[in-house]
Amino acid sequence: MWNPARLAAVLVLSAAAVLSPAAARAAAPATATAVAVFTRLAQWPAGYVGSITVRNDGPAVLDGWRVEFDLAAGTRVTSSYSGVFSHTGDHWTVTNETWNARLAPGSSATFGWVAEGQGTPAHCTLNGADCAGVPADHTAPTRPGPLVLDISSGLTLTWAPSTDDHGPVAYEVYESGQLRATVTDTRYVYSTGGTLPPRIYIFAVRAVDPAGNSSPLSYRTLGQIWRGDEVPDAPSDLRVETPAAGLLRLSWTAPVVPSPFATPPVAGYEVLVDGVPAGQVGGTSIILAAPPAGPHTLGVRTINAVDNTSAVTELSYPG
Repeated sequence: MWNPARLAAVLVLSAAAVLSPAAARAAAPATATAVAVFTRLAQWPAGYVGSITVRNDGPAVLDGWRVEFDLAAGTRVTSSYSGVFSHTGDHWTVTNETWNARLAPGSSATFGWVAEGQGTPAHCTLNGADCAGVPADHTAPTRPGPLVLDISSGLTLTWAPSTDDHGPVAYEVYESGQLRATVTDTRYVYSTGGTLPPRIYIFAVRAVDPAGNSSPLSYRTLGQIWRGDEVPDAPSDLRVETPAAGLLRLSWTAPVVPSPFATPPVAGYEVLVDGVPAGQVGGTSIILAAPPAGPHTLGVRTINAVDNTSAVTELSYPG
């Protein structure tokens, strides 16, 4: 069964929860605020596993939710869970099940799907409102690490802590692409005693703050599988919007990595403003303070598991 926990690169989508004209249910009060977080849980050349978490960050109960989005032509949902899926062409609608419709303040519901194709949600709405709003906390934690493996008695991972502008973070620990644990300590015991089965182990750790912002992943393997000089592909389809006064949202499309056992996977992205690093994130978007008036260059480059970076994909702002 696919684990609906959140993985590497995170796109945060938020909106005030209002009634969609097509929704045949009561709306949450206007004071309620909902956040929808898309996550790619796993990926392979022919498809991926994705999920969206709807979280109620407002003070009132969210009574029912409806998420709509478009998938690129050629991408289709082959199976799903924890939501009622329907579509017209490439436009998909997911409504709550009876058991996860009512979200108290601070609670959430996650639904997911297996996709054939690589298209991820675009033009998302949550209860009829644009999903591209601004969450209160939109700054990702710093990248933890480097990872250290202690194999003196079983296998224990340790790493240097991450920092975050809103306080303590949790750490998600992955092994070969699968989430193994979420911990608050900078240590995880993977195995105690004995000899591990002979195979390649790919460990990764990232920090996640309470708002769902994720850092880039820190990687370490047990067994040599990458040369270390691999240069990742650059992100594509760089775009910018203004979600609120004084802020910019920069988004992009991730490069495709066929197999983590053949090519170092993407760890995250570094964003540059006029050639100067402005932040690192684990997902495919970032919210930045708008630069002063005048022409600027916004750029993004990929960071891979061996800490090499791609060429910078750039756009001019204002365009």
